[in-house]
Amino acid sequence: MDGLPARAGAPSNRALAEALFQLAEGEPHGDRKLAFLKAGYRALDATRPASRELLEEAPAWLRPLVSQLVACRGDGALEAAVERLRSGRPSRRRPARARFLSRVEVRETLAGAPEELDPRRLRGAFHWHTDASDGKASLEAMARACLRRGASWAVVTDHSRGLEVASGLDREGVLLQRRRVERWNREHGEEMLLLQGLEVEILEDGTVDVPALEREEIDVVVAAVHRRLDPGPDQTERLLRAVSTPGVRVLAHPRGRLFHHRSGVRARWEKVFAACAEHGVAVEINGFPRRQDLDWELARLAVGTGCLFVLASDAHAPAHLAFDEYACAIASRAGVPPARILNLRQAEVVRDWLDHGTLW
Repeated sequence: MDGLPARAGAPSNRALAEALFQLAEGEPHGDRKLAFLKAGYRALDATRPASRELLEEAPAWLRPLVSQLVACRGDGALEAAVERLRSGRPSRRRPARARFLSRVEVRETLAGAPEELDPRRLRGAFHWHTDASDGKASLEAMARACLRRGASWAVVTDHSRGLEVASGLDREGVLLQRRRVERWNREHGEEMLLLQGLEVEILEDGTVDVPALEREEIDVVVAAVHRRLDPGPDQTERLLRAVSTPGVRVLAHPRGRLFHHRSGVRARWEKVFAACAEHGVAVEINGFPRRQDLDWELARLAVGTGCLFVLASDAHAPAHLAFDEYACAIASRAGVPPARILNLRQAEVVRDWLDHGTLW
């Protein structure tokens, strides 16, 4: 099932989740479809093999079917079972579900990863949101949570005004937040340096929604796509214009993909990543479980073009900061050299990179 390894035992959580999502697609809208979808997400997010958890939490009518799936031996048997349960209709994996790690796979990957990619080794907590845009907690609460996790520097990245659905910050909002960042650094800067970032919107023509003079006042300008995300037209030129924009330092969740819903933009990625390397723009590996963007195959391509990387949780609440473990696992699978990961560097090195474009 799309590159999942053949297994002699019970299906992996990812394979089991995919089977449940395919069965959901054969159902009309209603409670049955919703039950399949919920079970699929539980399988992806479970911290141990999901079969027992699914049997305990699934509706009574769904448990015998889950038992059939769990009893399958190998991917071929699981695919055959899904097709049989779909009354012979062939099933197809959506591109929007390709190359996502289950939580168990994240743990398994990290167990064999280089020690530098242990999430506890990250010095920087990058890309998180507050209640000033679409986050759930205050700046101070999020910063304290970063400090508790061992960060020596952190970057808050609320949305700019261009993303209206996220109540992005206007000019006044940016200035108000800057004062709070400065206050944190006066009181706690020796423990953890806080930098003000801004997740600016890449518009359809590749320009960004924050003027040049305002970009100069932000410590870390992070550019991202949130609109025109259909996979049809090639959007290479849009992204090239964005990463060549003065002041842009990070390309966040480059594809804009969202698990099960959209596969994200299509581009000539080797060309985009080469431009990032040329302009000193770091590429983000976003660990939010429903994003996982870049995936490990595209991240491996970015490694080959010489890119720098940031590993991001994209946290919208303190508990979400743990999602950087997904980013670490993807980086490990992609073979990202630890020397190219900014989160592993000390705060003064990152400040020098931001100010001068150089990395010691």
